[in-house]
Amino acid sequence: MLELLLLFVLLLFTALARYLVYGAFEPLSFAMIFLLPITALVLFLISKKFANKEHSYIPKDIAGWSFYTIQKSLLIKKPLYEGTVKRGYIKRYFPHKWQYVFGNIFGDNWYLCLDIEIDQNKYDVLWYRKKWLSNQDQWKIYKNGEQIGKAATQINLNNATKLKEAITYIFNESEYTSSATTLTSRISLTNNEELYATLKQNNMMSNVKVIDSKQSNQEHIVALILHSYYFKTK
Repeated sequence: MLELLLLFVLLLFTALARYLVYGAFEPLSFAMIFLLPITALVLFLISKKFANKEHSYIPKDIAGWSFYTIQKSLLIKKPLYEGTVKRGYIKRYFPHKWQYVFGNIFGDNWYLCLDIEIDQNKYDVLWYRKKWLSNQDQWKIYKNGEQIGKAATQINLNNATKLKEAITYIFNESEYTSSATTLTSRISLTNNEELYATLKQNNMMSNVKVIDSKQSNQEHIVALILHSYYFKTK
């Protein structure tokens, strides 16, 4: 939506400058330019409808953890359930408004920060990048204001040729890896090849994500949510 509004402003100023300098006025061009904000408004209304569906999500016939995501334009709290019990929420955020604007231009993964609450424990997944020209993204992970871990993408030629997505995490000196193939929705979280948790779509046509976690470990759930938002939520 923001891309369309920015494009509208750019084209409008270009058309006005052309008119002032050369006296050229093309009614059809002006009409087409004004289609951009109309399209942006339509997309906003559609996103608003989807956001309401996300906010009112209640799982059906799902025993494990689940959340529903279908749109990314509006930054709302999406409820997180275990069975039919609401255990918290998930919300993407940008520390500064200008980052939100540029995030719409540079892509869904840019400046991906998450605010996650589970049983009144607040997790802050804060994006950063050691080298701005690097293609690797990193995060510091906080629980109730105290840093408990960190994460980093593993984007390299070997993983790219295998269509493999991977993020490594360190929680309390233990290292985990979340991994998935680009063509599937299932994400696995492992430590020394031992499987600890998985995340997948409820079914092929569903936007409901279901998490199966041993002992319902909250840090493992946070890790899978991060992977899902970074690689799977487009």
